[in-house]
Amino acid sequence: MNHQNLQDRLKTRLGGKKRKRKRSAFAGKLTGMILLATMAAIALSTIVCVYALRRVHDEAKNESISFGMDAMSKSREALLASFRDNVSNTVRDKANIASWNLYTYMEDVEYLSMYAEEILEDTGKFIKKDISLIEKIPIGYRKLFLTLCDEDVKYEGFDQAKAGYLANIEDIARSMSDRHSEIIAIYIATEDGLMLTYDENLSSTGQGIANTKYYDYKNTEWYRLGMKKSTLPVFTERYKDGFGRGDVVTCVAPFCYKNGDIAGCVALDVKALDIYTPIVDMGANETETAFIVDDKGTILVEKDGYHDADDMVTIFDSEKHPDLFEISDMIGKDEKNGAAFWTDPETMEEYLFAFAEIEYTNLKLVIKSPVSSVLGPIDNIDNEIQQNTELMNKSIENTIVSMLGLCFLLFFVLSIISVYIAGKVSYNLSNPLRVLSEDMKKISLGNLKYRTLVYTNDEIGSLAVSFNNMAESLEKYQADMKEAVSREEHTAMELSLATDIQAHMLPVNFSEFTEGRNFDLYATMTPAKEVAGDFYDFFRIDDDNIVLVIADVSGKGVPAALFMMISKILIKTNAFAESSPSELFRIVNNQLCDHNDENMFVTAWLAKIDINTGKVTAVNAGHEYPSLKQPKGRFELMEDVHGLPLGVLEGSRYKEYEFQLKEEASLFTYTDGVPEATDVGDEQFGTDRMLEALNKDPDAVPMQLLKEVKKKIDNFVGESEQFDDITMLGFCYKGNCRDEL
Repeated sequence: MNHQNLQDRLKTRLGGKKRKRKRSAFAGKLTGMILLATMAAIALSTIVCVYALRRVHDEAKNESISFGMDAMSKSREALLASFRDNVSNTVRDKANIASWNLYTYMEDVEYLSMYAEEILEDTGKFIKKDISLIEKIPIGYRKLFLTLCDEDVKYEGFDQAKAGYLANIEDIARSMSDRHSEIIAIYIATEDGLMLTYDENLSSTGQGIANTKYYDYKNTEWYRLGMKKSTLPVFTERYKDGFGRGDVVTCVAPFCYKNGDIAGCVALDVKALDIYTPIVDMGANETETAFIVDDKGTILVEKDGYHDADDMVTIFDSEKHPDLFEISDMIGKDEKNGAAFWTDPETMEEYLFAFAEIEYTNLKLVIKSPVSSVLGPIDNIDNEIQQNTELMNKSIENTIVSMLGLCFLLFFVLSIISVYIAGKVSYNLSNPLRVLSEDMKKISLGNLKYRTLVYTNDEIGSLAVSFNNMAESLEKYQADMKEAVSREEHTAMELSLATDIQAHMLPVNFSEFTEGRNFDLYATMTPAKEVAGDFYDFFRIDDDNIVLVIADVSGKGVPAALFMMISKILIKTNAFAESSPSELFRIVNNQLCDHNDENMFVTAWLAKIDINTGKVTAVNAGHEYPSLKQPKGRFELMEDVHGLPLGVLEGSRYKEYEFQLKEEASLFTYTDGVPEATDVGDEQFGTDRMLEALNKDPDAVPMQLLKEVKKKIDNFVGESEQFDDITMLGFCYKGNCRDEL
């Protein structure tokens, strides 16, 4: 556009010097109008403000009450849901602990059964002990004593020899009794009518026991239960001990001859009080009540005391336990766990009942917890809302009064100022400001290409130039933002896709891979960023051999993730062609070195395991030392031979090594993200803490081992940021357990 024409248009719009007198007359009218408008505006503003404040007051009050009610309702729902989950998790955890405690007795009985079978299979390996019939146990007697089923059993010849060989369980029985003080008696009963008993509690009563020579045990519940073939030892229901020691529970299991026929059963007695009472008292707080209920609905023990067999109380007794009676249908079902709310009709107190099955038994643990223990914050919220509503009402009332006074003061002051200023500025401001205002509206409506034509040699002109510059800058900023947002969305989409691809590269079919096999494994990978450079792998190369791999790529982010996928594919592809782990690493190393311009490398550990024999052939390419636990041992680091990382030097060779996994042996491998995890004090986690976590329960399954190590790392690191990927793989070899039995 021609500059001269632009100036002419501006002069025409704004008016020239010839219209000076008219402007003066217009300025006078404008002054009066401004004064009148100012007064009217102040008065109207005062009315509007007072009205608005009143409306705000009413709306705010109603909204505050509505918000408070809604907040209380949602808070109650959230707290009840969280409370239900917490109590349900608590009862399941307690039931699991109780199951584990019962499992220790099952292990003892299983061991006695296996030992008895070993004696019968080859008596030549054992010494025949002298054991004779006695009719009364002397005080302080700490040996096995023999009891016959009835007078028809002839204790001579073959039976006497069998009793002498089976007496070799005496040391084991004494050790178990010393280790578990709650065990009353340990005994072994044969189908020939012989019963060997270790019961030092019986001989310490000060009276001795008469008539121990004969005992018709074949008509007992524990013997009939023990003579049934089962995969695990079983528990009897509680019953009265024949020697007056109260209610007892017996854990019993059969043992067999070499040909598979049942030869008898082994058993141990535990006081029911010693089993049930610790379960309900375990971690109990003052507000909760715990019960143990059997499958018939009988309450065996509750927080207030134990009910023996002569004091039968059931959940169907609406007078003694109306609370349990209301939910008896739910507890009596075959469901292993559940939870339900119940309201006391007399006190209107609300409670939560949660129950869980105690494994290996016909028992369920029930916890009753008052809902009032978690709804206290709701009452506090209600009080705070009421207090805040009252404060808000007072504040708005005070504001209205202050606003009225301020408006009257402003009315007086502005009236005087408006008379003086309106005449001074109306001429210079009226027309340019109107034009500028109209142009600004067009720009503010989104037409960023529009430019104002106001041109004056004062601040209004500068303001017009600034608005033009602002519009130009906004137009450019809008274009730049669209481009930046597009790039950011594209990058986020690619990273998300890369994360999904990498996650699907790692196998997670642990149960499918180990189903029906004599081994168990589990692995996890926790990336430090969206994508990781660590990886693990496991696969079967034939019916007899599996391969375990764990590796750590140098670097971080997308380049490391790409190199990780290449390395994983090369290792798995060549594993099926090469029988030697060392040769496999040599080939993969050469392939990774080819065109490796970025000089990336990967540390790796690979093991080929013969699942029939437990023989392991492994090779280590600069990776962390694996950790090994042999049966009944503890995890220790294997300082194996290290080669160069894969991808460092073409032509490198690797030395493999072998070791033997025995039955119930375990392997644990990991990347450097485990020992190098750092807390806020810049101290590293280290392998000592790792081994400590592993050896907390070294016989745990791989999944539990990995969870314990990760829990230990998280507690150690605290609020510190994770700088490296954390990858772990656990493997447990179970051996040929079925064939050995």
